[in-house]
Amino acid sequence: MNLSQQRGHEWLATQGFNLQAVMRADQWPQRLRQSMEDCQVNIESSRRFVMLGAGGRLLWEQLGGDLTDSDHPLDTFSVNAAGRVVTEYWGGGEVEILYPGPIPVPLQQLGMFAGWSHVSPLGFGINTEFGTWFAYRALFALDNPLQETVSLASQGTPCDRCVEKPCRSACPAGAVRWHKSFDLGRCVSHRLKSASSCADRCHARLACPVGQDWRYGEDQLVYHGQRSLASLQVRREE
Repeated sequence: MNLSQQRGHEWLATQGFNLQAVMRADQWPQRLRQSMEDCQVNIESSRRFVMLGAGGRLLWEQLGGDLTDSDHPLDTFSVNAAGRVVTEYWGGGEVEILYPGPIPVPLQQLGMFAGWSHVSPLGFGINTEFGTWFAYRALFALDNPLQETVSLASQGTPCDRCVEKPCRSACPAGAVRWHKSFDLGRCVSHRLKSASSCADRCHARLACPVGQDWRYGEDQLVYHGQRSLASLQVRREE
């Protein structure tokens, strides 16, 4: 990795993107390649796909509580960071933003390939360091010949090493089931109840012992919880 590329990665880290992956499509398993092709994404081997993630509170702290710049301030911040790192550190060129946006790119598959995410009974991925306190913030493609990053070493899902499994008993809806898929229907129904204790937070997620040092602060927790609840309410009305 040349110095300019390395400085770009370091700059991204200062912005709160402490999960970064540079990938080529010809490294992906067939299922992932097919999923991207189904999304009409050009996966020529000359392209590089850069995925940015944020674990814990660092990215939130970069925004400093200023959430008024746009309807989706975290998305705006992430897209702007993608453009800046390419322009200022990675030699410029056209940047194709694949996420955030309307394309249903398979973020979970990409996260598993990068070693960021493992299957959990909570219905979303879990990271060995950050636990469930991480998010995919951007995915973009460019033609610059960046050196690919090495996938994080897989140690398997930390859920297999969890003895007490507090997430299961902490879920008021009974949606978390061991050795069974997450019951999304139960979760959504309970969240949409009047005065639901799950309206702006997931109690099962809060109970998970993995990555507790990276747990979101109250303002960040409520912000994300209220936005996801609003999305569920809109879908119910459609």
